[in-house]
Amino acid sequence: MKAIRFVIPKTSGNSFRLQLDQSKKFYDSIHYHPEHQLTTIIEGEGTCFIGNHVERFSPGSVYLIGKNVPHVFKSDQAYYESDNQLTSFGISIFFKEETFGSQFFEIPEMAHIKRLLNLALNGLKLKGKERVGISESIVKTQRLEGFERFQHLLNILNRFAVSESLHSLSTVSYNAPIKDSDNERINVVFHYLSTHFQKDISLEEIASVANMTPNAFCRYFKQRTRKPFSSFLNEMRVEYAGKLIAGTKQNFGNIAFESGYNSISYFNRQFKRITGCTPIEYRNKFGK
Repeated sequence: MKAIRFVIPKTSGNSFRLQLDQSKKFYDSIHYHPEHQLTTIIEGEGTCFIGNHVERFSPGSVYLIGKNVPHVFKSDQAYYESDNQLTSFGISIFFKEETFGSQFFEIPEMAHIKRLLNLALNGLKLKGKERVGISESIVKTQRLEGFERFQHLLNILNRFAVSESLHSLSTVSYNAPIKDSDNERINVVFHYLSTHFQKDISLEEIASVANMTPNAFCRYFKQRTRKPFSSFLNEMRVEYAGKLIAGTKQNFGNIAFESGYNSISYFNRQFKRITGCTPIEYRNKFGK
């Protein structure tokens, strides 16, 4: 599974591309491209990797992913079953800064959007009530043409830029293309983690997946993601556990086990460290 540098095809008569991705599952290889990407999820759930950040995505999620930031929206395993009736549907807008002209973002009125696109090099997620309105605006783009479509994109970016509900994702900023050879190994590792994180994963096991010794893998993974392997794995597990805590009535012991933890006390410590609250506080705050 080799990382791919995507070439986003141009759309005749338009200066940026609107793309509808609708299938059983989303494309599942880490990739990157020189365009900024504005995405909303309409249907489907899974795990997204954006830079060195990992989290759950679900309907209504809205992201702004900067140019050359490696990312993937990997659907849950259930979407890979041959007899499933599930559907994945996302809408994305791809654009380059040059789309607006080389000096467009240098004028004072565009300074806030220029800052936004710089922040997007870490990946951004929109939270709060604004998320719903901007998701609807992205969907509306497909009904517009010409100047109205172009103006609509600027309006969306403006709303993003002035929002107080933006959340920066990756702790590593990407401002230059990465090499496929460098990304191929981490792509294999991410794929393995996304399908095995609910099970015990030893350091020796994941190092073998990367075809490295445990010590060499630890150095490589931290250099590549700026995080220790154990921290990254805990973030994956806690993200999944948060989904179960907020969306089900399962007891916390079962959720811990289903999320890959054999010790409820260790699960509680990691959950509090990553989310800032205990499982019961999280359920009270976000439970349906």
